[in-house]
Amino acid sequence: MYRKTILLFWISLGTLFSFNYVPIDSFVGINWGRMATQQLVPSMVVDLLLQNGIPELKLFSPSTTVLPAFANSSIGLSVTFQDFQLRRMNNSKDIYDWIAKNVKKHVDNGVDIRYLYVGNEPFTKRYEKRINDEVVYYLGEARKALDRHDLKHIKTTTAHFTDILTNVTKPSQGDFREDIKGKMLDLLSFLKEHNAPLVINIFPIYVLSSKQMPVDFAFFDRKNNSNYSIKDGPYIYTNIFTFTYDTLVSALTKAGYSDMQIIVGQVGWPTDGFPNANPKNAERYHRGLLRYLKRNEGTPLRPNKTINVYITALSDENRMVTQWGEYQRHWGIYRHDGSPKYKIDFTLKDRDEEPTTAKGTVKMPNRWCVYDHSVNADNEKLMEQVNYACNSSDCTLLSPGATCDNLNSTQRSSFAFNMYFQMNSQQIDYCDFQGLGVITTDDPSTPNCRFPIEILSIDVVDNGAWKMASYNDDSNPTIIPFGLALSALFCIVLFLCLIMWF
Repeated sequence: MYRKTILLFWISLGTLFSFNYVPIDSFVGINWGRMATQQLVPSMVVDLLLQNGIPELKLFSPSTTVLPAFANSSIGLSVTFQDFQLRRMNNSKDIYDWIAKNVKKHVDNGVDIRYLYVGNEPFTKRYEKRINDEVVYYLGEARKALDRHDLKHIKTTTAHFTDILTNVTKPSQGDFREDIKGKMLDLLSFLKEHNAPLVINIFPIYVLSSKQMPVDFAFFDRKNNSNYSIKDGPYIYTNIFTFTYDTLVSALTKAGYSDMQIIVGQVGWPTDGFPNANPKNAERYHRGLLRYLKRNEGTPLRPNKTINVYITALSDENRMVTQWGEYQRHWGIYRHDGSPKYKIDFTLKDRDEEPTTAKGTVKMPNRWCVYDHSVNADNEKLMEQVNYACNSSDCTLLSPGATCDNLNSTQRSSFAFNMYFQMNSQQIDYCDFQGLGVITTDDPSTPNCRFPIEILSIDVVDNGAWKMASYNDDSNPTIIPFGLALSALFCIVLFLCLIMWF
């Protein structure tokens, strides 16, 4: 009888864990945007995420050249059905076929896709062309297509910028903008019906600037002993994150959805391109944020609740639009070459160390394009060439308050020329500038301003054909998915029990 009881216990336990492991909802993930001239190989990114303990990744496009690298990696993915793609959909069949090609195919091959974002920030005032009038329709059609493909576990939602909320001085005043309130109610109804989260993008540096609040209100540690806070009834807010989060909670409560799940789709701190945007502040912000998230203390309006976030972003994007700030190109925790900018610990253990460096990237030769000041050029001609270089490359580091803002006029010209030269793969023809440019092997960087060298464009090989070779390194430990480990343990124990039985 005793042996039978033991055997039944382990069989029951094995039944519990023999299915694929499904992680709990709480997580700290990261965004990976690919609007850059050179890209890390996707398999290298998989390695970075695994080595740094990052369980979730949000992609802004379900690229067929990226997703295969994540097969059987244990990393949960969110992908986006982008606006321009949605506008090409003429009927339900088009959406069904798109999901078959961009989602179903990869899930069948072992990619763990958990969220499908339909459009992005549909109700924002920042951009004119959005799918705001049709977003619920597209969400519904995408949901039907996922269900027909037997992908019921993938949730459909869309992300929102904070300007869906009215401009308030206290979180309790929070409400949705009047011009979109009807559309938001329809959207919330859909999300509630399908048990999907509302996703909000919070950019503290932008919110503080727009509200003209002191920069120290961004940080969780109140390092400078700032006494700036906002009192709202019985609650006191000491940072812009909880202030913004509870403003959304108030809006949801007024709309009748007080218990709706919220995911923070983007949050972070840039390292350049704006006053107070630097690696030191980025490290301080993220360390405070991750400490706060680990405590699970929630916010005044949602105490003791887990908050799920995606950090923005994995790497810089020198092709990102800068309409709302030059810092838009400098969200990355990593530089283009895969080297980290500052310390951050995604495991929430608060370790004082940098994340691992990407392995396998190769820099271009140590050569720079600079302004040949020996050439007698009039100022108008020089400025014309500098403007041309900047308009065709990335001169955001020269903007007010940025790292290279303190360069003199000759150095600024050289910086512009070099960015254009590097972003065009160091081709000699791109260092002409009507005779004003010259190539040098002497690093023109200053103590405060680094003149970058691009990495080789190794994301495209074989005459332009995409190649997704797996990345492996014997120095890295093999990472076994948790569910697989449990299944193996169960089999071992069951085998021992059977020996005992017989």
